[in-house]
Amino acid sequence: MEVDSQTDSPEEASHIGPKLIDGTPFVPRSPMGNMMSAPPEGGSFPSLDAVHKHVLEYCTSVGYAVVIGRSKKTVPGLKKVLFVCDRAGKPPSRVSPEQRKRKTSSRKCNCQFGFFAIEQRTQWTIRYRPDQVHLQHNHGPSESPLLHPAARKLDSKMVAAVKQLKENGTSRIWKKDLEVPGLTVTGIGVSQTLEILQSQNPHVPLLPRDIYNARAAITRNPSKVEAGIAEQRPAIYSKPAPTAEERIRSDLRRELARAKEELDKVKEDSRKEIDDLKAKLREKEKIIRKFEMFIDICNERVMVQRERLNDVDEQENNGEASSASR
Repeated sequence: MEVDSQTDSPEEASHIGPKLIDGTPFVPRSPMGNMMSAPPEGGSFPSLDAVHKHVLEYCTSVGYAVVIGRSKKTVPGLKKVLFVCDRAGKPPSRVSPEQRKRKTSSRKCNCQFGFFAIEQRTQWTIRYRPDQVHLQHNHGPSESPLLHPAARKLDSKMVAAVKQLKENGTSRIWKKDLEVPGLTVTGIGVSQTLEILQSQNPHVPLLPRDIYNARAAITRNPSKVEAGIAEQRPAIYSKPAPTAEERIRSDLRRELARAKEELDKVKEDSRKEIDDLKAKLREKEKIIRKFEMFIDICNERVMVQRERLNDVDEQENNGEASSASR
C-alpha cells in the first residue's frame, strides 16, 4: 500500500541533527594548504568547471569559499574569469537595524581576495592578481564549510540522485517509534536523501535545506532539470529565460528606479540651491545690520559733537556777556 504523504522515522529524524553537528555524515577535508591561503598558482585543468571544483575544494579546506565574480574575453577570444571571496562586496544598507523586520544580516565584508582562471588554447590555469592585497582576506576563517552556500551545491549526478529518490524511492511509515507494517511512502524523505548523498559524497557539505531546494526546483521545472542532467550540468542553479512580460516588467522597474533617482537628485540639488540662497540672505542681513549699527553710531557721534559745540558756544556767549557788564 502506498501513501502520498511521506513521514520519516523519529529515530532517523532525531539522529540527523547530531550527525551534522559531529561532522558525520559530512567529513571535512584535511587542509590542502595554509589557513586562508590562495590556491597554488599555475596548474592545468581541462575546463572552467574543473578549475571551479578544484579551487572550491582547496578554499573550503582552508577556511573560506570563492565564487565567480566576473568574466571577460581576452584579445584571442579566450576567457578570463575572476574568482573572488564569497564575502566580497559591501553589505547593503537599505534598512537600518532598528527598522529591520526580519533578523537577517549580510555575510559581505568587502573582502578584496581574488585570483584569475585563465583560458589557454588547450587548458585552463590559475593566475594571481598583480596587487598583493588581493591575496589576503580581511576576515578570519569560517568554522565549517557548511556555512558557505557556495560550497553546498549539488552537481548533476547528485541532482539526478535526488530526482530518482524523490520519484522512485520508498520508505517506511513510523508511528510512535514503531514501524507500521505494510505501509510505505512514495519517495525517500529529505533526511534519508541527505544521508544517502553524504554517504556517496562524504566531502561535499550539505544541509537539509539544500535537498529541499533541489526537490522544489525539480518540481517547478522537471524538463529543465532533465535537460541539465543530460548535459551534466546543475540546471537547478541557473535561472530560466525570462518571458516577454517579465522582460517588460523588468525594464519598467529599471526605468522607474532611474526616474526615482533623477527625481531624488533634482530634489537634492534644489534643496542645496535653496540652502545656499538662504545662507546668502543671512549674510546680507548681517551686513545690513552692521551697516545700520554703523549709521546709528555715526549719528550718535554727530549728536554728541553738536551738544559739545552748543556747550562751547554757550560758554563763549556767557563769557562775552560777563566781560561787557564789567
